[in-house]
Amino acid sequence: MDLSVEPHEMWFASNAAEQLDLRAGDTVVVEGGVGGYGRAAYVSRDLPGFGFQNSIIRLRADSSADGRYLAHALVSARNTRQIEMACLNAAMPHFTAEKVARFRIPFHEPADRRRIADFLDHETREIDAMLSRMDELVASLRERKADVIQRATVNRDGVFTRLKFRADVSLGKTVQGARKRDDESFVNYVRAASIQHHGLELDDQRMWMTDDELVKYDLRTGDVLIVEGGAGYGRSVVLEADMPGWGFQNHVIRVRPRRDADGRFLNYCVKGHYAAGLIDVMVDGATIPALSSEKARELPIPDLDVEEQTEIANHLDEATARVDAMLDKVAELRALLVERRAALITDVVTGRKEVA
Repeated sequence: MDLSVEPHEMWFASNAAEQLDLRAGDTVVVEGGVGGYGRAAYVSRDLPGFGFQNSIIRLRADSSADGRYLAHALVSARNTRQIEMACLNAAMPHFTAEKVARFRIPFHEPADRRRIADFLDHETREIDAMLSRMDELVASLRERKADVIQRATVNRDGVFTRLKFRADVSLGKTVQGARKRDDESFVNYVRAASIQHHGLELDDQRMWMTDDELVKYDLRTGDVLIVEGGAGYGRSVVLEADMPGWGFQNHVIRVRPRRDADGRFLNYCVKGHYAAGLIDVMVDGATIPALSSEKARELPIPDLDVEEQTEIANHLDEATARVDAMLDKVAELRALLVERRAALITDVVTGRKEVA
């Protein structure tokens, strides 16, 4: 159980605090929530001053049981989708206390449970240590990538200009779910969530647009799209191909480079500012953080001719591609380790793999 995150606080009556305490040997299970229900963790030490909310179920093992085994058995059941099957009939899936109490797990004698728990604790601890080192490597590679981009763009010496002098900056259309005119078409649009650091993640989101709006909000090769508001404000991508028949919503900023600008270079400048923290500074103090199109227009960029911009963009394409290839390899190895961890727990809990 990860206690490194900042704890939340709420009021408890004195008797409730005593009843809802957490002690070494307890197992806690997530009761509800899309994608989260059924997650289980073992409490390895007493947690004085901690309680738990009503979306958490506490299992307190008796003297013949072992909380570690319960946690491993529930992790196995979630990995093999048994918990999902137990919650299928609910409109909003919940692994309620009643369902947990009735839930069947593989039976082992007390001594075998302890032996299984000891073995899995040791093996998963080693796998988790490897996963932690991989996460550190990923963080280091991402930091290296950001540094390469910053040094070539926003941290370089020389004269700077503003984004508005090299590109036309526009905000997208407010989502329209109902048809209002005969000349409107129901078309796909790029939304803020589509824009991720690694590129576009498109889905089938549609809204109504007139023919004129399809021209006004079109998307072309070289356009830079920036998330305007929400948790991902400042994320950006550059389009590598035209997107005929698509538009973009009002939480997305389109930066269309003029003839004296390279869209890839402009995108790297935005990414450089994102990594350096300037975009955070520009939105600081807002009730709802957002990089408005007006603020985006004022982003400083190196004042270079288009040939120099293209040369830098080509260099950064190659440099970041090398880092991305390493990140992909680490992600592949990490996925294999996670799969190995899940399979090991299930094999041991179910008895397919015997432990000495």
